[in-house]
Amino acid sequence: MAALPAISATPSAAPSVSGQDTQAYSPEVTKNPHLVLVANALEVDPTLTYRNDPSLRMWYKKYNAWNDAIGKLNALKSAKEWTLPEIGITELINLFAEQAYWYSHIRKEFSDIHNYKPMVRWLKQDVNDDPSDLEVWHLQKTQYTFKDLELWKKKGTLDENYQMQQKKKGKGKAKAKARTSQRAEKSKGVEPDDSTDELETSRKKK
Repeated sequence: MAALPAISATPSAAPSVSGQDTQAYSPEVTKNPHLVLVANALEVDPTLTYRNDPSLRMWYKKYNAWNDAIGKLNALKSAKEWTLPEIGITELINLFAEQAYWYSHIRKEFSDIHNYKPMVRWLKQDVNDDPSDLEVWHLQKTQYTFKDLELWKKKGTLDENYQMQQKKKGKGKAKAKARTSQRAEKSKGVEPDDSTDELETSRKKK
């Protein structure tokens, strides 16, 4: 994706931010008056603009907030109600994180997360709700990283013992299915062709 032009720190066409509670946003946002205006216009939760919480759940909230912001921006533009200077979806990332990290971690791991329903449920939940860490990760940690998530998506677990157990169960089920199939074939057998026997008897009589 081609980089979009950088936002001017003091865009001439942007309304004044005086009187607004700019302190609610992170320092990375408040240093850019245009970003503050954009965040307000798109109703971005100020707590999601801070970058001191590295948890996967917080990053997932940021990822969803970014997608929501894109939807609101497009809707306002379509209705010709966007009065601020032009801003692209790539620039909206600046409200939540550094762009390099966003593309190397957040977007990379969350773009297909909808295919992993148990993990989505875990990411959305509040503390002490279902599903538990053990139910999803099969291993309990104080902090889960994007590296953990990448591994989980490949193996379905962080616990090697659990993975081995699942493989054994899978092999056991495959053998059981094969045995059941063999029994079914034997039980069917091959019925004799009565018409052939009658024809042979008729020939002998002649």
